[in-house]
Amino acid sequence: MIGTKIKTLRLKNGYSITRLAEKARISKSYLSHLEKGLNNNPSIHMLEKIAFSLNTTIDELIEAGSRDFTFSSKLSLSNEWLSLIKEAINDGMTKEEFTEFHSYLKFRKKMNTLVD
Repeated sequence: MIGTKIKTLRLKNGYSITRLAEKARISKSYLSHLEKGLNNNPSIHMLEKIAFSLNTTIDELIEAGSRDFTFSSKLSLSNEWLSLIKEAINDGMTKEEFTEFHSYLKFRKKMNTLVD
C-alpha cells in the first residue's frame, strides 16, 4: 500500500506526521488517512508533494505500494499474469516496449472492429 510506504519513508527520514504534513503542505488528517489506508487513491498532485518532501519519486511510492500486485480493492493480478510479466521482464522487455506493444494491440483491435 502507498500509505505503508509513505509511513516507512517518513519514519526513515525522522519526520513526525505533523512535520511531513507541514513540509508537503498537506493536512495532517489527510496524511494520516493515507498512512492508515483509509484513503487509497491520492491524486498525482498529492503524491508529488509527498514524494518531494520525502526526497523520493512518485514511481517509488507507487511501485512499493503495488508490490503485492493489487491495483485496487477489486482488481488484482492472477499468478498467470504475474508469470507472463516476469517472463517478459526476464526476456528484457522494457516498460517502453510494453507500452508500445499495448498501443499496437489497441490499434489492431480498433482496426479489426472497423473491418468487421
